[in-house]
Amino acid sequence: MTTERDIDDVSRTWTKLGGEDPMWAVLTDRGKSRRRWGPEEFLATGVTEIEAVLARLAELGLDVGRGRALDFGCGAGRLSHGLAVAGFGEVLGCDISPTMLAKAREIVPDAACRFVQVTGSDLAAIETGSVDLVYSCRVLQHMPPALAHGYVREFRRVARPGGVVVFQMPTRPSSTVAGRVLGGLPVPVARVLRRGMEMHGTPEPEVRRLVESLGARVVAADPDTSAGPRWDSRLYVTTGA
Repeated sequence: MTTERDIDDVSRTWTKLGGEDPMWAVLTDRGKSRRRWGPEEFLATGVTEIEAVLARLAELGLDVGRGRALDFGCGAGRLSHGLAVAGFGEVLGCDISPTMLAKAREIVPDAACRFVQVTGSDLAAIETGSVDLVYSCRVLQHMPPALAHGYVREFRRVARPGGVVVFQMPTRPSSTVAGRVLGGLPVPVARVLRRGMEMHGTPEPEVRRLVESLGARVVAADPDTSAGPRWDSRLYVTTGA
């Protein structure tokens, strides 16, 4: 069950990280810590990622309208920028961290982008059936599963009929030595090792059951490296049944 404490914990963690080094906290390249990401270089990675996602959707035969996109857990706005460059007329970037949103508003140049703070376990500010594409990557892994699953339900609610929801979620610690060690650590210890970032996973069969319970279907569950080498992860592509 999701609690207000879960939401407060996630908000506190990412507000702190956003105040310290927001671009690195979003994209943890070892060579870019201590504020070594430049805004243009950082935003360019979002353009590349969104291009790859849209190419994959085209491979799957999914026709995605270019009206409204939702970047959930937008952080400093790199993927919101990528969605705007891809031609979406309106991009809504949502995040729980005010410091991350402040950085996004500072560095993202696109008039199509609007950034809003998520303050609870739902997306009440977004109308039902109003979004052509929901995209979330490197986000749900950092919150307790019950909270993450609740947001997946909200993704489907805000997606228009036939809209596409794409989200990344780890399945389990990987079978590497480091992954097995990580999987055996208490959450507080693992959090210290990741500089305050919690990591959580959900087995793929459970994710599939969740999506199907919402009247949707999983079109693809692609292996994904966004969670790093210590976790097995999937990028789920879903659409209305």
